[in-house]
Amino acid sequence: MNVTVNRAEFLAAAKRAASVAPLSSPLEPLRGILLETDRREGCLTISATNLEVSLVQTIPCTSLDADALVLNARLLEGMLDKLEGDSVTLIRVEQQPVVLLTSGLAAYRIGVWERGIFPQIESPYPADTVLVTGIPAMTKRTIFAVGEKKNTPLLRCVNLMFTPNGLKAVGSNGSCVVSAKGDSQSTGNISLLVPASSLGKLAHMCEDTDEFRVGTTGDHIVFFRDGLLFSARLMSGRYINTEQLISSLVNTFTVFTDVTDLRDGLYTACSVEADGKVMLHFEGDRLIFRCDGVYGSAVSQIDVIPLKGTPQGEFWYLTRPLLTCLDALSGTVQLGAAQGGLLTISTEDAFYMQNGVRPPSEQQSSKAA
Repeated sequence: MNVTVNRAEFLAAAKRAASVAPLSSPLEPLRGILLETDRREGCLTISATNLEVSLVQTIPCTSLDADALVLNARLLEGMLDKLEGDSVTLIRVEQQPVVLLTSGLAAYRIGVWERGIFPQIESPYPADTVLVTGIPAMTKRTIFAVGEKKNTPLLRCVNLMFTPNGLKAVGSNGSCVVSAKGDSQSTGNISLLVPASSLGKLAHMCEDTDEFRVGTTGDHIVFFRDGLLFSARLMSGRYINTEQLISSLVNTFTVFTDVTDLRDGLYTACSVEADGKVMLHFEGDRLIFRCDGVYGSAVSQIDVIPLKGTPQGEFWYLTRPLLTCLDALSGTVQLGAAQGGLLTISTEDAFYMQNGVRPPSEQQSSKAA
């Protein structure tokens, strides 16, 4: 291998690949990045996989030969980040499993693996695709609500639904559900279960303005654009019928407010205990928050506009998921309470619901006092 590439482009690609390659694996080459050069095409192909997610990228290069080798992913990222030159050169040392990485006056001598011990990455392009944008925003509004328990694998997924009205994403952990609108132009008639961890990796390596073609090949979903192909293994099974669940909800009352005011009021009250329970007390055009912690209690309130029914009553909810939900939303919001104290939050692009919980015990409250 004797190849020269732009350092900034190589570093950006290496960072994306390192986010896919597992940090720890009994198969050491799996922690690596596969580099392949093509003299005729003038490109360097950079591949990484954790066997659930695969990433294949290409960047322009000047190559004197065709070769392939594997480098440790995080080691390569770290070296490229420390170098200061505009370009870097990789040269394989003859008859040794070693490559020299040079830039300016600096040089690294690194051990490598051969291509044959790296997993074969299948990267076919789907025949039928739709155009999708806004992946990070859609992911942010749903991924926080998915479950974490290994014995409920379907709840660790985001349900992507391509409908005649566009893309919709749903996440749930069993006690809360969030449904968010995606690209309205991404129409179809298919429902897919994508592991939240896989979708999160893709969201962190792109912008909302990035346009992807999306399709399926066998048991994988594939996102691709110029120079990048990302594929993730799909889960199979029957997911929650969220459309039916949401349509069955009837709020006893609904109020209107701004997400920023709602978030600020909640954060103020929960400053004493962010991982406990918070009370929402409705009194007409006022919403009062109260949170009890080990070191004291906090109360805050905001003004709201009643829209339906008579806002009244005291309801308790787990603080952390509610905080995370509000961090993912923006704009104005309709807040309501349905049967059983179920909290509903509705914006133009998302719908969130969270089960109520029992108030803290008297022993906990007296300890806080």
